[in-house]
Amino acid sequence: MAEKMKAVVMHEFGGPDVLGGVEEVALPVPDAHQALVRVHNCSVCYLDTIVRSGVRPGTRLPLILGHEIAGTVVEVGSAVQGLKTGDRVASTYRGVCGHCWYCRHEQSVFCRNLRSAGVEVDGGYAQYVTLNDSSLAVIPDGVADEDATIAGCVLGAVYKGVVKKGAVQPGDTVFVTGASGGAGLHAVQLAALAGGRVFAATTSADKADAIRAQGAHEVLTGSKEEVIDQVKSLTDGRGVTVVLECVGQPTTSLSLRSLAPGGRLVYIGAVGVEQARFSVPRMLYQETEIVGVASPNVGELAELLGLIQEGRVKPVISDRLPLERAGEAHQMLKDRSNLGRVTLQVEGP
Repeated sequence: MAEKMKAVVMHEFGGPDVLGGVEEVALPVPDAHQALVRVHNCSVCYLDTIVRSGVRPGTRLPLILGHEIAGTVVEVGSAVQGLKTGDRVASTYRGVCGHCWYCRHEQSVFCRNLRSAGVEVDGGYAQYVTLNDSSLAVIPDGVADEDATIAGCVLGAVYKGVVKKGAVQPGDTVFVTGASGGAGLHAVQLAALAGGRVFAATTSADKADAIRAQGAHEVLTGSKEEVIDQVKSLTDGRGVTVVLECVGQPTTSLSLRSLAPGGRLVYIGAVGVEQARFSVPRMLYQETEIVGVASPNVGELAELLGLIQEGRVKPVISDRLPLERAGEAHQMLKDRSNLGRVTLQVEGP
């Protein structure tokens, strides 16, 4: 195996232009509990853009971004179990240790030794990456690499938000913010699949038909006040039973005002790190439930890959770009020109 590989290396924080072309760097070497993975696809998450901007704590340069990874195991460390050379694998977002108290009690989402690819350590905008064995699940036959990439992050978080935290069921009315983005579009799909009546909000009116195609019963556009009026009108003034918040701070007040008394507000995504404001009295009097959703653990990743294999969940990949166009992919997210997920297709030896 060659001692060098191609990668997009970030040497400074800034806009999409800091992600230049590919360069040659040393091939990473797996430790005892890691696998060396030949990257096939690495999809681009909004978190990548936050890390790139320099506002994410704990990031050190130079860094290779990318955590939505699918590829083939080419080498395993001496202590790796359950994986072998040749396995196709997908990775969770969180690079968990597998041995702390939380990992041992099936709560690896709270791992105290977390070192995530593309955030604290080098990630998948490269031909090869080293990943903890406790963060990898084997991709079932029939599941494409590009579809598997998003199962361990955005799609997994949406799945948890709809099924496990939001507990969406037939009869629920569900409001989805940022409905044309990677998280929002899948939230629409899964909420409709769960039997909810889905109201999808977007600032991109030209994407309304595509959002309806994923299961939205109504697509709402306009100012904040206009959208709230539409929600109230569609629910006889009550508001919705569940909000799937895929934007974060910018739409929090819209989400809260759209909720019916006793409703559930589920945070799935956030486009920044700004703090949101809540009215505690309003939460008390309305008995509002507010919960957050982290990306899936490796067991949930395997569960979701199975659902994709069965055709029950259908990942939406809108754009496929070669590795050297990573900066362009980031610009697409900034411009909101994509519908669903953008994936980098990695070629190499």
